[in-house]
Amino acid sequence: MTLGNQIKHFRNERGYSQPELAELAGIEQSYLSKLENDKSVPSNDIFRQLLSALSLTTQEFVDSLDTDKHKQQLNLIPDIELLLAQKNKMNVQNLRRYLYISSILLIIGVTLFYTGSSKQLFSETRYQYQSHGLVMIDEPDDIFSSWPHRIDRALMKERRLEMENRKDNSFLLTTENRGPEFTVILENGKRHYFFDKEERIPRAINAWLQILGVLLVTSGLIGFLLEKRFNKL
Repeated sequence: MTLGNQIKHFRNERGYSQPELAELAGIEQSYLSKLENDKSVPSNDIFRQLLSALSLTTQEFVDSLDTDKHKQQLNLIPDIELLLAQKNKMNVQNLRRYLYISSILLIIGVTLFYTGSSKQLFSETRYQYQSHGLVMIDEPDDIFSSWPHRIDRALMKERRLEMENRKDNSFLLTTENRGPEFTVILENGKRHYFFDKEERIPRAINAWLQILGVLLVTSGLIGFLLEKRFNKL
């Protein structure tokens, strides 16, 4: 729809004849006829008078117009040119914001997927440490394995029974690798732990991070594809 067609459309919609609208707008009927037939383009003042007579805003007038197709004609009216420039600026800002959001989704998505797949944040490796029993403060950490070398052979049988009675195996599971051995100080002694075994325990959170990462990356890529498609329209 051209500028002239739009004026005619709103005139008919309001139920005005050409003479009636021309009188309301303070212009000649012959001039209005030229405007409706696109044989002339109104000045900015005449355009405002027509809008006033039709009880329209500039935005309402251009809403159903193909502004890209008739841009050259519409830009001859300063009020419409300004409105289209503001609309274009807003579209550019919205597009830029849209691309920023898509980029952020991609970055967060890749980060989450890497975090879930690498398992660096939520480790799936569990280390088991074992302690044979409580060690007295004045005893060496390896007393349960080294005691036979620290006593006379005559006391071997008695000492063996004592150490067997003192045995109280304890296992400590942790996601932290604390080396081949370590000691924990307690109120009544200490426990010496040594590495026993390593195992893999799947954690659901890593799978969820990967799923969420894929969803965000997909959303970001779709955002870029839609932006390119809209730009071609």
